[in-house]
Amino acid sequence: MAEKDDQDQAENGEAGAAEAPEAKDEPTKDEPTKDEPTKDEPTKDEPAKDEPAKDEPAKDEPAKDEPAKDEPAKAKVKIPEVHAEKAPERPGAAWGLPFVKADAAWTKWEMWLCAVVVLLEVLVLSMWVGLKGLSTAADGSSKAGLVFRALSGALIFGLAAHFALKSQKQSVRSGATVAASVVGLLLAKTWGHVGVDWASNLLNWFQQASFLTLLGGLRGVGTRLTLLLTLLGGSLATAAGKHITIDLLTRYLRPKHRLPVVLTGWLGASVIVGIGAWGFFDHIAIDEFDARAEAPAGEKFSAVGTRLGEHFFVARKQIALDLKTLPHVVKGERYSDWMDSNAWNAWVDENGFAERYGADKAKLLKTSGDMKKTPIVVVPEKGEPRGELVKAANLVFPIGLLIISLRFLLLCLLALSGHKKVDSEAHADMNVVPGGKTSAKLEDEPAEEKA
Repeated sequence: MAEKDDQDQAENGEAGAAEAPEAKDEPTKDEPTKDEPTKDEPTKDEPAKDEPAKDEPAKDEPAKDEPAKDEPAKAKVKIPEVHAEKAPERPGAAWGLPFVKADAAWTKWEMWLCAVVVLLEVLVLSMWVGLKGLSTAADGSSKAGLVFRALSGALIFGLAAHFALKSQKQSVRSGATVAASVVGLLLAKTWGHVGVDWASNLLNWFQQASFLTLLGGLRGVGTRLTLLLTLLGGSLATAAGKHITIDLLTRYLRPKHRLPVVLTGWLGASVIVGIGAWGFFDHIAIDEFDARAEAPAGEKFSAVGTRLGEHFFVARKQIALDLKTLPHVVKGERYSDWMDSNAWNAWVDENGFAERYGADKAKLLKTSGDMKKTPIVVVPEKGEPRGELVKAANLVFPIGLLIISLRFLLLCLLALSGHKKVDSEAHADMNVVPGGKTSAKLEDEPAEEKA
């Protein structure tokens, strides 16, 4: 009986376990079991659903070393290496020190000359615009006079109000300045005839009977100053190594191979610019200074030198005559009415025309009677030298090119002596390669993007 009871209890236990198998093993909805991983976290032995395994490529992306199934394999393109490393530092040779000092002094002088030329150009162009505007009446056919007076009035009244109200609040000062500027604009017509005659007389003197007349007037002077400033800028750029250059070859060369190539380029540039300087000089000598085309170089230099001597003589005498004319023009006296025949004849006798051209030719320059004489130099057998100094000013072309040619030679000497670096330009130092990408970026990109 005992054995039968034990067998019945075992069967009842197995039946109870079969009726409720999930009560012990099923976890709650909010808590995971200890033996099973959560839905969002991978197990240690299995990779996550959204991430590829470390040793296996992702399903949607091909391996780095294997082409995609649907795409043919792309050939790897070798990017040319850019040797951006700089040449090793080496001390400059002692024999190059004089060239270093000469280069520094030369550069300093050109920088000061550039500053002077800029100031002169600003002054000349401002005078040209100001006198043209002031010499035009506000009610004339041209509105230049009205515009000039309106802008000048606004500037004068605005500045006066700005400085007069220093002690006031900023809002009051600003408002008063704007109001004063508007008043200056509105009052333009009220002084539309002020200074017209005086400015016209001064402008006509500058253009017709002064030293500026020998250079083509105020506008001609501005043109020559612009050209001079351009050539000075070219010389300074060459000295600093910032001139226009094509470094397609040198950027791929190693430092030890770069120096010979750069020196060859500089020497070639010096020769080409020197040939251009001679070409300009030869043309000017023949066309402007009456030298014979078939004449040798020495004869052409002689012809240019002779005419330049006459130009300088005329320039000195015209400046002396301008100093006599200026007080009369400033007072408002007409520039062509102050000098009579007696004053002109005395001036010719006192200024060496007989010594330079001969007594007979100098006598032909004198006038008689009570006629008025325009205060401008007259050259025997040639007349008034209007624009005569433009010929001399055109020599700035060959002279400027010659200076740039010498600059290239000086660069060569400084580089040979070790006082001038010939490293690649800034874009080569940044490892730039054709296509606009750097070599560092290209190394990080996949092979298919490099191709």
